[in-house]
Amino acid sequence: MSYHDILKATRSMVTEYMSGLDPSHDMYHVDRVTRLALDIAHDGKKQGFTIDFELVELAALCHDVGDRKYYQGKETGGQLILQFLNQQQYKKADLVAKIVDHVGFSKELGWNDDLDDKEQVYWRNNCYELFAVQDADKLDAIGAFGILRCAAFSGAKNRPLYVPDHKPIDNISQQEYLNNTSTSSAITHFHGKCYICLLYKEES
Repeated sequence: MSYHDILKATRSMVTEYMSGLDPSHDMYHVDRVTRLALDIAHDGKKQGFTIDFELVELAALCHDVGDRKYYQGKETGGQLILQFLNQQQYKKADLVAKIVDHVGFSKELGWNDDLDDKEQVYWRNNCYELFAVQDADKLDAIGAFGILRCAAFSGAKNRPLYVPDHKPIDNISQQEYLNNTSTSSAITHFHGKCYICLLYKEES
């Protein structure tokens, strides 16, 4: 099967998967992230980085498959994608799956370069394909689209837009984020994501 056929099959699968989700995580979001990720990858190539554009494109397309905000199954998104791409006989299915399993705000909150497996730390700090998808996803979480997506997600989850007595936490932990103790309103949720995005920008 050619890459074109694999890409077409993957897009069809993702389109069907995302069709049941709210507007904060729909196929339009996936398309924006995919375009941004490829733009970032092209910029990286101009700077001399070696980049596999197939990995970037497929991982960006699949980055929200298995998202824990919606998916309640036991498999990770990467495991779901690995199974699908293996069925398409795509030789780099494991790499796409690995990238998918490393994209996500809550996942990054749980990383610790000092305590985590050194091989994993090295990979996630040196994989430009991962960088491209991560950054593209973050860019769609801030600015005008980020505000609209945050409001859409809050509406879908019946979360209040603003709670006067609830203060945002700058250094939100993964557990706090997952338990929703520090993201009980749209405002605090958006604040947390913007803070992390700006923090990463300052460190880069």
